[in-house]
Amino acid sequence: MIPTQAKQTSKPIIIVGNGLAGSLLAWSFLKQGVAVHIYGDKSINASRVAAGLINPVTGQRFVLAEHTPEMLSFAKTFYQDIEQTLNISCFHEKPMFRLFASAKEQENCKKRLQNNRYEYFLTREPIPSMVRHEHGGIVQQHTAWLDTNTLLDALHQYFEQKKCIHYQKYIPQNTAQIVMYCEGYQVINNPLFAWLPMQPAHGEIITCHTDKALPDAIINKKRWLLPIDKNTCRIGATYHTHITTPTVQAASRQQLLTFAEGVFNPPYHFKLTQHQAGIRPTTLDKQPFMGFHPDHQNIGIFNGFGSHGSLQIPYHAQHMVQHVLYKQPLAKSVQIARHLSLA
Repeated sequence: MIPTQAKQTSKPIIIVGNGLAGSLLAWSFLKQGVAVHIYGDKSINASRVAAGLINPVTGQRFVLAEHTPEMLSFAKTFYQDIEQTLNISCFHEKPMFRLFASAKEQENCKKRLQNNRYEYFLTREPIPSMVRHEHGGIVQQHTAWLDTNTLLDALHQYFEQKKCIHYQKYIPQNTAQIVMYCEGYQVINNPLFAWLPMQPAHGEIITCHTDKALPDAIINKKRWLLPIDKNTCRIGATYHTHITTPTVQAASRQQLLTFAEGVFNPPYHFKLTQHQAGIRPTTLDKQPFMGFHPDHQNIGIFNGFGSHGSLQIPYHAQHMVQHVLYKQPLAKSVQIARHLSLA
């Protein structure tokens, strides 16, 4: 709920970056009646390459983080509001066939099934025999994927109609306006915030066509296979912290194809139609960067959501708006103040 006290600004908010973080933050400000000016470009960014997977229970230990259920509920309502307002379809709920990669993963999952917090997400439904699962598996519910390209296309068109997006570099001026930097991994080149411990992670995904019908579920076994329609899927993703420029590599393509060809029994044949690479804006402690610069109280950052942006950004954008407009405190875990010793 938005507090009732007066807003702290009547000037437009400047947002630098028009990827998922910048665009959803801009939308959140506009929903509160606050004008924005967005500065970005039309080049391919990590948000355009991202699969947009929303998976509340993650990792080999099947972790459900503390605020994840709240984030998931908020994200669903948030995206459905955009869908209704802009007359698009971008938020797609699909179950996930989580295939155990080892007996240890199977044991970890069994422990979670004994915890009431997980019963909403983990089910004992059988996985179809067409999907290979030597060590077993489990069907996860309340997973989804966000069509980030459809979403960003619609949002940018909306911003263009409102004349609030500018496809050009932002040139700082001597102004009291609030500026929010949402530049993704490019923040490492921003002298105001280069001291923050960003750990960019290079990732590649491929899009393939198959003649056989795909199950209507996300398949996850360390890597993932995401059906887009009956015969088209995206497959990913690689993860490298030593590659600093988005680059498609033949070795990565073969790794992803090999994974996909081992998912089904009998094997499917996958025909490559697209190969993409991007840089995830991942942080060293895996928590977002939010808050204002210690020496410039009108210059802020909203960044560092890594591979969890589709799930986390709506929730955190709401809190960032409340922080900017109503001085509501941010959670200590996301405040950049936690890194002030590095400034």
